Amino acid sequence: MLFLTLLPFAEMNAQINHKHYILMGKIELSKENYAEAIQNFNIAIIAKPNDFEAYFLRGIAKYSLSDYSGAVDDFSKTLTIHPLYVRAYHYRGVANDRLSNYADAMADYKKAISLDPFSEDLHIASGSTLMHLNDYKNAVAEFDTALIINPENANAYISRGVAKRYLEDLDGALADMNSAVYNDYFNIEAVTRRGMIELEREEYQEAMNDFNNALRMDKDNPLIYFNRAVAFLNLGDTTAALRDYEKVNNLDQRNALTYFNRAIIYSMKEEYDVALALYNKVIEINPQNIYGYFNRGILFYKMKDWDNAEDDFTTVIELFPDFIDAWINRSVVKFEKDDIKGAEQDQWQAKQIMAFVNADKANVDSLYSHYSKMDYNKIITFESDFVDGNRQKSLIQFSDIDIKPRGSFIVNITGNEKYYIDATLSQISQTNNLNGKIAYIVNDLFDTNHSSFINDSVINSIDNQSLRTLLNGIYNFEIYNYQRGENLFTSLLDDPVFGVYAGINLSVLQNAKAELVVNDKNYDNSIYITQKKASESLIQTQEKPDYQQSLETISMVLNKNRKNPYVWYNMGNIHLQMQEFEEAVNDYTKAIQYEQNLAEAYYNRALTLLYLNKKSQAIKDLSKAGELGIQEAYVVMKRFAE
Repeated sequence: MLFLTLLPFAEMNAQINHKHYILMGKIELSKENYAEAIQNFNIAIIAKPNDFEAYFLRGIAKYSLSDYSGAVDDFSKTLTIHPLYVRAYHYRGVANDRLSNYADAMADYKKAISLDPFSEDLHIASGSTLMHLNDYKNAVAEFDTALIINPENANAYISRGVAKRYLEDLDGALADMNSAVYNDYFNIEAVTRRGMIELEREEYQEAMNDFNNALRMDKDNPLIYFNRAVAFLNLGDTTAALRDYEKVNNLDQRNALTYFNRAIIYSMKEEYDVALALYNKVIEINPQNIYGYFNRGILFYKMKDWDNAEDDFTTVIELFPDFIDAWINRSVVKFEKDDIKGAEQDQWQAKQIMAFVNADKANVDSLYSHYSKMDYNKIITFESDFVDGNRQKSLIQFSDIDIKPRGSFIVNITGNEKYYIDATLSQISQTNNLNGKIAYIVNDLFDTNHSSFINDSVINSIDNQSLRTLLNGIYNFEIYNYQRGENLFTSLLDDPVFGVYAGINLSVLQNAKAELVVNDKNYDNSIYITQKKASESLIQTQEKPDYQQSLETISMVLNKNRKNPYVWYNMGNIHLQMQEFEEAVNDYTKAIQYEQNLAEAYYNRALTLLYLNKKSQAIKDLSKAGELGIQEAYVVMKRFAE
């Protein structure tokens, strides 16, 4: 991520081989290296900003990373340049569908079909969105049209079969799945979905045969194992069902639905310790899901662990206060604990809810409409992407990593490719033998893989006394001589050239020193995003360092350098550490104003916006951060923003 502009923009563009980066991007796309593809398309866009192909292909890469909002933006840019490009309308429609922007999706399909009325794929896409709108009859009509255009299109038969299934026409659904298999015998989805229809028709042996055939074609597909487990259960073979469920979780370790089903079976087998471990895994993955807590509460009750049972039913009530069974179950637990008054209060509350629901059927809809505003799906739906582990490893958005804000910038010598630079630092690097570039980099002094570029020979080779002092300060910071480093940076604060760099480093040093004051056992020096309740998504420690000195230093630097984006960014990080979230957002916004490609500012602002429950704004920032090279943005988007 190098932002060094020494040549006039037009001259720089002329030196970039646009076609080369388009080709390299396509190669990375074909290898499913989507983040790398985006970086190649970024360079192609710089070289030729009015070429629609790079935007379109970058949109495909973003879509593949589950960045549907970013994909829509790129497809829109494609259409600005090439208003008649059918594929851009098509794929923008698909991305809008994934964003639940169904009206926009249908408008895109309508425009695309007007340009290419004989595209079977467009009619299938349109029908799929109609299914998401529960308009199954019109969806069937779209699939009919696709089959008129191409009577051998297996995907059209599959889609029409699914629509007929929702219309409760299981015979018609099965007939369509048979046609799909006939036209494409090796279509794994067709064979699998036929098995799923057969499950619903209670034709368990036929379903088993289809799932076995599908697994011969794809032995690592978790969805097939999941459905075969259901078939085994219905055939009375619990052991085989558990074996298939375990295979699902081996392939897809974040599939909470499968852990949940396994937990139910082990609970029925009275193997409570195993069931408890599985429910714990469900809750770890889906910490807001009421059914995980509810079933675990029942399990604790069976284990006569009254306190934990009560805690779980209480959590369910906190997440969904109108869950009648949770009130009833908690009252039973309270009776076991001899809390008669509490038990009676819970019974009374359950009766009040039942009376409200029974008074008018419309009350049920009004009850659930309240929760729909709170993202109701999060408390009832288990995570279950059914993406096999091998594929998950190859896709960034499924990575299992700690998610935390990016650190503050310091000015240091680096040999890495990822850095930011201004004209003064560029000149310093050119006129001095530094064995690297002196630049703005995210502070990595305390990372295990940090390697210093500063030593006595480098320092002694410098003629400029101020630069020598700055490097000495950095060196002492690196070896934990905080007081010595602080004194050296402080001595440069009034220097007209090096004052800003010394001030940035001084503030970061003071920040690090403040954190050392606090016992490591009581404080973790970063603020983490975690899969706890949404209201607790940023862990707040009990004891906090005093960042005031660091804040005062960066404020002083900012007063003299109002247009320096890295100073604004560091200010944002301090406000974030102080849990002054709105101020942090404002600081990151200022940083972006002065450096529109500051990936770290987009990323940290996104995490802060997520904490403030401003999801739509956060998604846009995550998309931009990912586009600019921070791959963790796609993990956050997949895990927290979908």
